Amino acid sequence: MTTIYFVRHCESIKTGSDRERGLTDVGQLQAQELIAFFEAMSIDAIFSSPMRRASDSVRPLAKQRNMQVVTVPFQERLFQLIDKRLTSERLEEVLRQSFLDVDYAEVGGESNRMALDRAVVTIDKLRDTYPNQQVVVATHGLVLSLVLEKYTGRAANEWLDAMSSPAIHRLTFDAVGNASHEQLL
Repeated sequence: MTTIYFVRHCESIKTGSDRERGLTDVGQLQAQELIAFFEAMSIDAIFSSPMRRASDSVRPLAKQRNMQVVTVPFQERLFQLIDKRLTSERLEEVLRQSFLDVDYAEVGGESNRMALDRAVVTIDKLRDTYPNQQVVVATHGLVLSLVLEKYTGRAANEWLDAMSSPAIHRLTFDAVGNASHEQLL
């Protein structure tokens, strides 16, 4: 069995470059608290979205374990061409449209289907590369919600509405790819 601990990034700064937004002071403390959360767990590898807020969330854990944070394509869904966070109002509208139509995307952006497909390819690679091991993946709210919908059947918008920052979900895959889920935080 392969176990993947998905960590939605800690509290992040809400302005500026979407790719380079880091963590707030509270988020930095939350990242430190992840060390204690995973203390009793065996971790074989740590991965992160290339977005700074995700990698900053697991960097203290990796440092404490003397491990590298390896970048995987678990970044948040690309909503638009420019690297700027959408306003709350615009994000709400795009998400509403996206939950009605999984193929909806702004010009130059990804749809929910595209983001999920990217994530599932990465999950399959992790399962193949780390059989019978446990890995941590730092990611983002929407892409994690889409993954959870695929493996649990609960609607992504419900997961997203209920998800805190950080959040930790464990998916355990058996030898034939069936997944079991547990929300840990």
